[in-house]
Amino acid sequence: MLEDLRSKNSQTLMIVSQDDLERVVQNAIDKLLEQRENKPEVYLTAEETAKRLQVDRSTLWRWNKEGYLVSTKVGSKVRYKLSDVERIQKGELI
Repeated sequence: MLEDLRSKNSQTLMIVSQDDLERVVQNAIDKLLEQRENKPEVYLTAEETAKRLQVDRSTLWRWNKEGYLVSTKVGSKVRYKLSDVERIQKGELI
């Protein structure tokens, strides 16, 4: 429902109790902290990333330029975060 409202560029006023708002924010914080603590970041090579996503390396270059899948330089090597690759595989936006 919220996605429908946002997609129409309309303004909506929502009344939320302080307890509900605090609970939502705390749940989001807990989820982010759990992800950060439990999973050390793994980096993939361009070849590994292209294979996982079933795309050409030129597509990875374009996605990096567009900001869709940003690469990281480790020395002179290009690497991609496994967590970002998994989000794309799940259909989530980064």
